[in-house]
Amino acid sequence: MNIEIERRFLVNKIPENIINTIHIKQYYVSINPKMVQRLRFFNDDKAIISFKERSSSITKHEFEYEIPILEAKKLISFIDAPSVSKKRHYIKFDSMNWEVDEFLDKNKGLIVAEIELIKEDEKIKIPEWAVYEISKEQKYSNFNLSLNPFTSWEDNNE
Repeated sequence: MNIEIERRFLVNKIPENIINTIHIKQYYVSINPKMVQRLRFFNDDKAIISFKERSSSITKHEFEYEIPILEAKKLISFIDAPSVSKKRHYIKFDSMNWEVDEFLDKNKGLIVAEIELIKEDEKIKIPEWAVYEISKEQKYSNFNLSLNPFTSWEDNNE
């Protein structure tokens, strides 16, 4: 079964021990109360369509399929879909793989780290740069950021 368990944190600075960085642009092509469908471009040379359960839990169903890049670009040209753009930095901390998303454009200034877990109660060491857990705060979901960008928030210094 395609289950994703992840915890997310606000980050006060981008860590120095970056292994790799990629650019991600993701479009939300279909939304309903239980599922979001997104189309993601990775470095503008790979595309993945995803179906992700909308939930306030840290455990979600997620289904992902790679599609040809030219077809993905054609699909996006037909619709006016909300989107987010970010740099994703891959970090190894305490032998675990972290992804640190540095948001761009209308979400500039927001930095979020996430870590995927094997089980919900898995013990992890939280890095000093991960300052506040936002795992269950929906306003920080990428989908919500595509509709209500970080730079439009009255108080975006949380």
